[in-house]
Amino acid sequence: MSESRGAGLVRVVAAELTKVGTSRAVLLTIAAVLVLPPALAVAMGLNLRGTSAVTTAASAGFEVAGFGQPLVVLLAAMIVGGEYRDGLLRSSQLATPNRARLFGAQCLVVAALSGGLAVVSIGTAVLLRHGVLGLADVPVSGLTPALAGNLFAVALNWTLMGLISAAVTVLARSVLVPVVVLVPLVLGLGIALVGVLPWLRFAPDLAGLQLISPVPGLGLLDPVAGALVMATWATVLLGAAQAVFSHRDL
Repeated sequence: MSESRGAGLVRVVAAELTKVGTSRAVLLTIAAVLVLPPALAVAMGLNLRGTSAVTTAASAGFEVAGFGQPLVVLLAAMIVGGEYRDGLLRSSQLATPNRARLFGAQCLVVAALSGGLAVVSIGTAVLLRHGVLGLADVPVSGLTPALAGNLFAVALNWTLMGLISAAVTVLARSVLVPVVVLVPLVLGLGIALVGVLPWLRFAPDLAGLQLISPVPGLGLLDPVAGALVMATWATVLLGAAQAVFSHRDL
């Protein structure tokens, strides 16, 4: 008796998670995502402590969210594209002949890891930053609505960026391409050029920028509109990647 769609998808997701757990490069990237933003948050907090700089309880610690984006791009590219590099895609295809199920499972793993890492990494960064700055109005045992909203926005941004990176990886059939294309954008290239190229505010990196870091004065999309544009990018690119992956010769 053939397995149900749900059971088949669960099996493939479990197999993809096993690959994640056995890839040293992927595990090192996950470790970097978990360590770098909190460390930067502490360093920034120590630098600001005792100064006249104004930091609100709702925003303290979230400034480092942008530093995790390049790592999320790399992580997604390695999860989806590692088999292109290692020549194992045919083996995965033999184990899971349904290409749509295979790609869907990879996307689920990317989305879960990207969003989950955002909550853990930036949540830790926020707690450490508040501790360093001594912001007594932040609850230790729970989140204020403002903090919860900001954390959800970061998780959404990282999830969509991870899915966009995964789609670009499949379309380019390369781990390097999404890193070369997306990492400079999330590191500030888009901000540097948006003044002379206003249409860049609809690019995926700038569209969702205000989900993680309010940037006044540049005419960027507000968080809700930006999230919708970013989600549209992810949907279109994933659809194209699915179509290409399903019909491309291995």
